[in-house]
Amino acid sequence: MNTLAVVIAIVVLIVSLRLFKDISLSLLFSVLTIGLILLIHPGDYLKAFTTEIMDWNFWKVIITVFSIYLLGETMDKSGNSTRFVRAVEKLFPEPRVSISLMPAIIGLLPMPGGAMFSAPMVRDLARSDPSITDEDAMVFNYWFRHAMEFFWPLYPALVIAAGISAISINKLVLWLFPIGLVALVSGYLLMIRRPIRIRYSNYAIKELLISAWPIIAVIVLVILNQPGWLAVMGTALIYLLLNRNKKKVIVAALKYKTFILLLTVFFYKNLVDIAGIPQAMGSELIAWSIPPITLVILLPFLMGFMTGVTQAGVGLSLPLILSMGSGYGTLSTVMLAYTFAVVGVLVSPIHLCTVLTVEYFKTEYTRVMKRISAVTLLSIAASVVVFLLSKST
Repeated sequence: MNTLAVVIAIVVLIVSLRLFKDISLSLLFSVLTIGLILLIHPGDYLKAFTTEIMDWNFWKVIITVFSIYLLGETMDKSGNSTRFVRAVEKLFPEPRVSISLMPAIIGLLPMPGGAMFSAPMVRDLARSDPSITDEDAMVFNYWFRHAMEFFWPLYPALVIAAGISAISINKLVLWLFPIGLVALVSGYLLMIRRPIRIRYSNYAIKELLISAWPIIAVIVLVILNQPGWLAVMGTALIYLLLNRNKKKVIVAALKYKTFILLLTVFFYKNLVDIAGIPQAMGSELIAWSIPPITLVILLPFLMGFMTGVTQAGVGLSLPLILSMGSGYGTLSTVMLAYTFAVVGVLVSPIHLCTVLTVEYFKTEYTRVMKRISAVTLLSIAASVVVFLLSKST
């Protein structure tokens, strides 16, 4: 019954998105649908809301997203955003190439809503080429930011997968790297379709370093194992204090629609958790005697899709999958499950990067999913090939 409720709720979500073009409203319709089918007690709705308000992780996301907006607005008002974009354009004269590099570099930072970090710069770069639409800019930013998640060892979900399976993270990264490489290369070939040209310039490099010091500072702090939210907040506040127009920057960074959206997303996630839907779905799928390979694919995909968080997709599904003994070997099972958890999050309408950047670029969720379908399928195909190779080792 839980599985059926989720499927119907997903259909309601997609249909309401098409009708109302408002993801916050669509998520509420989806939540109500699940509640009506499963007869969730009204008290659970209140509990989900109070849990959200009392959850430090929720506030860390709010702080991170606001700090990203603050950083972006400060860069814009100070003129550093323009200097940064011009420097990148000078070093990489092909706009599509420079646009793809920006989110890929930011993709090294595992933080919630991280695609918003590069979004303002991607938008500015896109404006230099009339052939690049806002939808193109959003898709490029979204894909190249998240292709890194297939293999980059700083992502918490990968650390969780290694911990649960007792496989060294180095070994896991080694086997996952070809999938990430396919994601990046296929994205370049199918989306960018331009030759990579580099024009060396001492002046451009100097301008790049001066204008991008806040971004560099955040990357260095995260590499030094500082919490992402703290790194962004601290850098944004220092950057704000060093510049003028502080009041205008703060007002511009207070995007209330985005914060309402975050409130809705976390409410959805908490209600699903309180109702025990992921665990019930896992039990239902196992009880239906579904073939092990299907569960290795389906469970992490659904958990990732429902929560919009890769850590949750991996953490909720992997113990179930490993406990039932798929018969394919731990390494191959974990590698395939992890990949499908990432894919589930990538196509999830409640994934923070999706909801934030769809709103920012004024595009439609369904169109974005259509645009990334080919590269997503190629990444899945690569995971299947790697799965077969690892199974034979």
